[in-house]
Amino acid sequence: MIEYLVEFLKKKDETREEMIKLAREITKDCSLLIREIHKSNNKDEIEKKLNEIKDKIIHLNSLAKYPEFVKYLETPQQEYIEAYSLYKIKFFNEIPKFDEFDFIREENYILGLADVVGELRREVLENMKDDNVEEVEKYYKFMEDIYDFLMNFDYYHVVDNLRRKQDICRGILERTHGDIVNFIENLKLRKELKKINK
Repeated sequence: MIEYLVEFLKKKDETREEMIKLAREITKDCSLLIREIHKSNNKDEIEKKLNEIKDKIIHLNSLAKYPEFVKYLETPQQEYIEAYSLYKIKFFNEIPKFDEFDFIREENYILGLADVVGELRREVLENMKDDNVEEVEKYYKFMEDIYDFLMNFDYYHVVDNLRRKQDICRGILERTHGDIVNFIENLKLRKELKKINK
């Protein structure tokens, strides 16, 4: 009996160590890929990397045999949703729906989508530098759509961090709206000055 219990706990500990290592790897992969999505237009290469990360997540899911290990799926799955959503919005002008992900837990889809709002703000600010009003408005509309989607949920006792992420999204949205108002006014002013100086 002792041998069985020792072996059981040994395997459990080994599984935990493997999950933690793989979870960190996936999180790092997603973080690097998000930076690449912002900078690159090579969507085929990005899609290839997303599929590689997806395979790692499926493997990670298979290791969560013990209920208390499900928590190790949270950050990697949310980071993947953040990266994938940014990819879909940037290259296909659409927010991915939950039914596209049979390997992602419901809570992690919602929380991962919340995280992409901050990345969309980065796209707004980058397009402001180029005076690209159309792209600025496009990304801001996606930010609003995601925030509206998030506000459908008020199950704060069953989804950790939901209220905090909703509050963060609202703050990002308000700041970005202020930035856009200033940007449009500045753009109008610069156009007027050009006319005067002609």
